[in-house]
Amino acid sequence: MKRINAIVVISFIFCTVATAQFDETIFPKSTVYSAALFTKPQEIVLPAFSLTEAEQLDKNDAKNGHLALFSRNINTNITLNNSGVWNDLPDGSRVWRVKITSVNALALVPLFDKFYLPEGATMYVYMPGKEEVLGAFTHDNSPEVRAFCTGIIHGETCIVEYNEPKEVKGKGIISINQVGHAYRWIAPLSRSTNSATAAGACEVNVVCSEAANWADQVRSAARILAVSNGGNGFCSGALINNVRADCTPYFLSTQHCSEGTTANQYSQWVFYFNYQAATCNGTTGPTNKIVNGCTKIADSNDSGGDTGPDFLLLRFNSNVPVSYNAYFSGWNHLTTPSPSGVSIHHPDGDIKKISTYTTPLTTTSWGGSVNNTHWDVKWAATANGHGVTEPGSSGSPLFNNQKQIIGTLTGGDSYCVTPNNKDQYGRVFYGWTSMGTAANRQLKVWLDPDNTSADSISGVNAPCGSAVQNDAGISNINRPVSNICNVVTSVSDTPKIVIRNFGVNTITQLTINYTIDGNVFQYQFNGMLLSGNTTAITLPAIVLSVGTHTFTFETTLPNNQADGNTANDIQTITITVFPPSGSVVLNLHTDDYGSETRWEITNANSQIVAEGGTYTDVTGGQSITETACLAPGCYTFTIYDSYGDGVSSGTIGSFSLTGNTTTYATLTSANFGTQEAHNFCVAATSIDETKEMRLNIIPNPSNGVFSLMFDEATEKSVRVFDALGRIVFEKKTIEQNFSIDLSAENKGVYFLETQSSFGKAVQKLILK
Repeated sequence: MKRINAIVVISFIFCTVATAQFDETIFPKSTVYSAALFTKPQEIVLPAFSLTEAEQLDKNDAKNGHLALFSRNINTNITLNNSGVWNDLPDGSRVWRVKITSVNALALVPLFDKFYLPEGATMYVYMPGKEEVLGAFTHDNSPEVRAFCTGIIHGETCIVEYNEPKEVKGKGIISINQVGHAYRWIAPLSRSTNSATAAGACEVNVVCSEAANWADQVRSAARILAVSNGGNGFCSGALINNVRADCTPYFLSTQHCSEGTTANQYSQWVFYFNYQAATCNGTTGPTNKIVNGCTKIADSNDSGGDTGPDFLLLRFNSNVPVSYNAYFSGWNHLTTPSPSGVSIHHPDGDIKKISTYTTPLTTTSWGGSVNNTHWDVKWAATANGHGVTEPGSSGSPLFNNQKQIIGTLTGGDSYCVTPNNKDQYGRVFYGWTSMGTAANRQLKVWLDPDNTSADSISGVNAPCGSAVQNDAGISNINRPVSNICNVVTSVSDTPKIVIRNFGVNTITQLTINYTIDGNVFQYQFNGMLLSGNTTAITLPAIVLSVGTHTFTFETTLPNNQADGNTANDIQTITITVFPPSGSVVLNLHTDDYGSETRWEITNANSQIVAEGGTYTDVTGGQSITETACLAPGCYTFTIYDSYGDGVSSGTIGSFSLTGNTTTYATLTSANFGTQEAHNFCVAATSIDETKEMRLNIIPNPSNGVFSLMFDEATEKSVRVFDALGRIVFEKKTIEQNFSIDLSAENKGVYFLETQSSFGKAVQKLILK
């Protein structure tokens, strides 16, 4: 059975850019100025690419159920300082160019681990004859996490050109650490209408008659270029509406497209809108309508549908440009099977296609261990073909007869040669709330943030709020977005938000009210924000002490007028600043198959508080260091292997989990099968974790009996854990003074956890 798919992913951080697309109205200086001013760019020829080796890796991926790739990455070290040539121009600016060649590549995918363009600077990637030009990329494309991808450039050779004004000389940062070598699924740039396309001949273009009643839904679907350390692949997905109909740029796809990408690599994902033919039998389409970068909001965490619906909800790091004429599709999370509908997708990464079903859906499962997680779909022959699905179609939306999304593609057995075989789409119903109570395991939290209990909603055209004259809102909180580790007493941080003009009128004035832990601040925006556009706002730096902090941001009085739509005005986020005792470090060395390895840390309520993996397949293994912030408390660290042989293939792997001079866990057995778990507790540096909750323990160490004396007679929960995280004592009380008798337990270190309305703290108990 095929898993229709693409590539690799991980992670949990936010990354941001102010705009989404490159500017085709700004031309490279090498085009504008005389060629006599430029020296020949340095050419860097990448190490030979073995197609035989790539094909063997593809076979191994297929055998082991890994995702299919169309390109493999070659490590590089190309920067402004160690590569390329500089040329000074008469206007005082300068140009840097480097030529990159990977022999016999169908296309190249330049990957930047560090990318920053100062104001006024531009960058381009183009074929040597400029038959295809990507750019101009500008300051607005610079992501906060610095990782970036320009997208696919055809051919075995490309030129990277950086134009730097004299006013910002030396401020640009460009570092290309990998280049993807495409070896399949990429047709020549100038293919004729008689050329074979990547997709099967039975597939149906979205401009054929089959899509006549689905024009809006077609505008919501896009191709994904997903990036990982090992290579790059294609997936499909669609913009999805939420109950506020505010055009929050949520994008729904499938979780197995996100197995193996690191946190920063989300910023390298590229989304192609309107990549479709102009005619029913056309084979080419424009690839210049792109959105760069995203954030993972939620997923099913089910190993690609083995125990769930295989969903992935992303949020773009920028809004979709108004010029793309995008549509945010509606959804339906009811259980009623649809009698008919369509799926819109990019098979093998090719131009957009549509597949039609006319047989009522039935429920099934993908992995077999959990029932009714998926819809079973049988495709129908239509006027212009018999649309099916292929690798690259993964994540594509399944629409019901009301034109609402009800599922996302995991895989199946339909091909052009077997068009009557069925495919399986993870059900929106199952992903709504069935994968856990945590926000990052639900669709409901994000698509119904106001808890309206809506069963379904219709789609909406962008830009949202266009009927309102003056409408400003918070598009995104860029910073802070995550907990801060290793702070002794306090740390300085700079809040950053993105505001959007949801209304018709250009906004020249706007008041931003924000509170930090109840303290009220105000910021005045004066500028020019066009309808549908966004801009990033950097607010004054603030000092955060160790502890939990709540930020609330609100826009008001656009153009000094009442806001016509207050639903998008407010966003709130809570973060925690942890002392050094709350930082744990995982030092992991994988075996030769890092793509099989992942890990997670769960708290006492079985909620995931940190996770990582999968990683890259490397002979000799790969050394990984990851840090997580943890509040005082007890946790479980679990390492997983999808193949079932632990970390014992080829190189023998290992790990240690440490923090605050304490080793919490080490590997017990390299061949641990599918998983190995370790319980551990993180103690505070002092029981005085909150100012209000104070406690004396006498004696400590003790021969068995510990006397607890609290300052306050408040209701509190008291638990004691042993070194393995097992509860050996538990009590709820309002008493100020009482004793704990551990004389029946083994000698050693125990952890006392106390929790009340004032907060939670953990202290070590020493039993002599």
